[in-house]
Amino acid sequence: MRRYTVIQIGARMRYAVPAFLAQAGRLERFYTDAHAGDYPRILSRLPGPLVPNVIRRLAGRVLPDAIPARRVRSIPLWTVWRRLSGGAIEPDMARRVLRDGFGEADAIYTVTTADYPVVAAAKSRGLYVVHEQFECPEDRAIVRAEREAYPGIEPLPSRRDEALYLERHRRQWNAADQILAPSPFVREAAVRLGAEPRKVALVPYGVSDRWFAVPARTIPGRVLFVGAVGLRKGNHYLASAARILKKRGVPAEVRVVGQAPERLRGSDLFSGPVYAGQVPHGDITSEYACADVFAFPTLSDSFGLVQLEAMACGVPVIATPNCGAVVRDGVDGFVVPVRDAETLADRIESVVTNRALRAEMSANARARAQEFGWDMYRRKLLAALG
Repeated sequence: MRRYTVIQIGARMRYAVPAFLAQAGRLERFYTDAHAGDYPRILSRLPGPLVPNVIRRLAGRVLPDAIPARRVRSIPLWTVWRRLSGGAIEPDMARRVLRDGFGEADAIYTVTTADYPVVAAAKSRGLYVVHEQFECPEDRAIVRAEREAYPGIEPLPSRRDEALYLERHRRQWNAADQILAPSPFVREAAVRLGAEPRKVALVPYGVSDRWFAVPARTIPGRVLFVGAVGLRKGNHYLASAARILKKRGVPAEVRVVGQAPERLRGSDLFSGPVYAGQVPHGDITSEYACADVFAFPTLSDSFGLVQLEAMACGVPVIATPNCGAVVRDGVDGFVVPVRDAETLADRIESVVTNRALRAEMSANARARAQEFGWDMYRRKLLAALG
């Protein structure tokens, strides 16, 4: 079986990929940016004013015990500098990997197109290359179309940057021996844009077991959204649905948890929901526990882990087709078309006003989430990696 060098910026999926490979005895090295192990424990306990927020956030990234410290390579000082200066960390990471080499690895696992120099070096040495397509490659085009439809809300990306974005993806796909897609939405987009179908394997993400233990404290009529607020996430359609429900006299409160820029919250286009802002990570479970239904009207998401977290907590989900094939329409929630506030409002009303339907969907949602459990993700991932 292949031994992998994994290159990953950030704590994506709670470092699941390197942890699973380490557990299977197949992790050669794990390259990442700063994490909690790079800092003395006392640093995270100092009063807030004495520690920059960027360091406090990085110190909150705890590597799983499954990943041996001797396998980890990080660049803590460069990470802090880049985060403070607003720069990208990926080029620094690529230079570190190229300087160190690949050890005894015969394969690499990448999640960003910024490390193409590493991919090229690996290919020249005969290593097997796996690229995880963690975002939809049509995302930029989808966002551009929405920003053009609602001018002045968010800045338009340059067409040159959009073309470079696609060029980098195609270059990565051509070099990769295998491409992992978390959803049919991503796989189909990659194939449309030039990825060889035979290379693209479908490996849906999983949800941590801890979400299944969250006790329900349901507030009838509480409609929850979790995530950064913006046009891509379809928050303006959720806001429109909230206004429709109010006009109908439906007893529903739409609550949005996540970063929401002031210019959006103050816009008529986004008026209607209660914007709670960001909450501490530990408090997110309470938000799910109180939700009656979870709304996820995103225009483009590779998978949307928040919908799985909600379902694991027994919350029915109303989502679009553009975030992973998780919700079964009419069984554990509803699937609604993108950009359709009226249908979104109809489905929310169906759930919050029909307690028997809500109870049935709640049980089905938890059972459905079990099919995407952590262990299931581990087995599917390792099977795909060969």
